[in-house]
Amino acid sequence: MYFGGMEMSDLYQLGRRLAEIALEGMGANALNLAPGEFLVLQDLFLHRRSTVGDIAKRTGLAQSRVSTSVRTLAGRDWVTTTADPADGRKTLVDLTEAIRAASEQRRAAHAGNALTTALAGVDDNERDTLLSALARLHQLLVTDHPPRRFPDTATPPTAP
Repeated sequence: MYFGGMEMSDLYQLGRRLAEIALEGMGANALNLAPGEFLVLQDLFLHRRSTVGDIAKRTGLAQSRVSTSVRTLAGRDWVTTTADPADGRKTLVDLTEAIRAASEQRRAAHAGNALTTALAGVDDNERDTLLSALARLHQLLVTDHPPRRFPDTATPPTAP
């Protein structure tokens, strides 16, 4: 596959595989986390104390899925839940301090080790070229661009 022949599905699969490598590198497999639980933790790390509805909007997960993940994470003592003082019908969720500290350590891990393992079949020169290209893509496509989650990224078709 050469770049000129890369289909959108190839780009999507590449993004998914890079996400899998990142999750593995941050220890998601060792923590026995479902992908939805990981997304909830990530969202709380980035946004701190939030309602279940706000987490659902930002992650693109169904509110029921977020609620289930929150219950599971609370059962592991990874998050705390409290009633929203402004609206008692809503639940506020936040990471425990121990989990926030552990998350900071995991997120700070350098991606080079995980990518080096994933690219074990290529020589050092090609691996360095690929890692540099990924760093440049990150700079161009991620830095200075706010993160977006499905379904917010979908643009509705315009009427002719």
